[in-house]
Amino acid sequence: MKKLTILGSIHPDAMALAEARPDVEVTVAPGIHLPPDEILAMAEGAHAIGVRNAILRKDLLQQLPDLEIISRHGVGCDSIDVDWMSAHGKPVAIAVGGNDSSVAEHTLAMILTLARDLANQHDGVAAADWAVRQRVHPFDIRGKTLLIVGFGRIGSRVAPLAKAFGMEVIAHDPYVTVNADGVEQVAKLSEGLARADVVTVHTPLNDETRGLIGAQALAAMPPGALLINNARGGICDEASVAEALTSGHLAGHGVDVFDGEPVDPANPLLTAPNTLMTPHSASMTPQGMRAMATIMIQNILDHFDGRLSPTMVFNRKELSL
Repeated sequence: MKKLTILGSIHPDAMALAEARPDVEVTVAPGIHLPPDEILAMAEGAHAIGVRNAILRKDLLQQLPDLEIISRHGVGCDSIDVDWMSAHGKPVAIAVGGNDSSVAEHTLAMILTLARDLANQHDGVAAADWAVRQRVHPFDIRGKTLLIVGFGRIGSRVAPLAKAFGMEVIAHDPYVTVNADGVEQVAKLSEGLARADVVTVHTPLNDETRGLIGAQALAAMPPGALLINNARGGICDEASVAEALTSGHLAGHGVDVFDGEPVDPANPLLTAPNTLMTPHSASMTPQGMRAMATIMIQNILDHFDGRLSPTMVFNRKELSL
C-alpha cells in the first residue's frame, strides 16, 4: 500500500482519480499555506506528496525517509528544495500544460485592462465623476510591440493571443529557439526592452532570473510602457517597479505574483499608482484547477506504476531521464 499526502484541497475529479486506486491510501491536509510541523505530521510515512503552495525544504524532506516523489499542482518549483530531491534521486513532477491557457488569458486581460485604463475609468464612473473620461489615457494595443520574456509553455501561448489583437510580438529566451509564426527572437534582453511598449514575464524563478527586471531593465524600457508579471514574485524587483510607476516612467503594471505571499502589507506595490493586482489567481479558473489537479495526481500514479513521463519531471536533467 502506497501512502499519498495531498497538501491543500484539490478538484473533486482529481480526488476521485486518486481514491479509485485500491493500492493507494490518500490523506488530505486542509489549507494551502501550511506550517512545517503540520506538514510533517500529515506526511509521515508518505511515499508521495501532492502540493499546491506549501513550502518543502531540506530540513523537512529529510525527515520523510519513505518519500519517493513530489508532484506540483502547477509548474513552478521555487517552494520545493529540488536540489535535495535530485541529490537523492527523487523526481519532482509538474502539471505540464495544466494552466497554460489560463495564465495566458490572464496576461491578455491585464494588458487590455491597463492599456484601456479601465480601473481608473470604472472608479471615476462609480464616484459619479463623468469627467474622468478627460483625464485617463487609454490606447489601442494594435501596432504596439509586445516583448515576451521566456518563450516556454505559457509565453508561447501569449504570442498568438497578442497577435490576434494586431500586436507586434518579439521574444527573448536564451534557452529556447523561437519557432512561431510572426514572432521575432531577440538575442539580448536589453534590445527587446528598448523596443517594447509592453513587457510580459514568463520565466521560472531561479538564481539567474531573480531580480531580472530591476532598475536597469526598467530604465531600458521606453517611457509609458506596461509591465506584466504573472510568472513568479522575485523576478521583478518590486521596489524598483514601484519607483518606476511613481515617477511615471512605467504607465502601468499588472502583477499576479509577489515576492512573499500572501502579500506583505508593507509591499511598495500596494501603494504604487496604476498597478493592477490579483492574488496569484491567474490559473484559478475551473478548467485550470481541474487540469492541474488531475495532472498532479496522474503523475503520482504513473510514478507508482513505473511509467512517469520524463516530460513531466522538473528535474529530469539532474536525474538523467
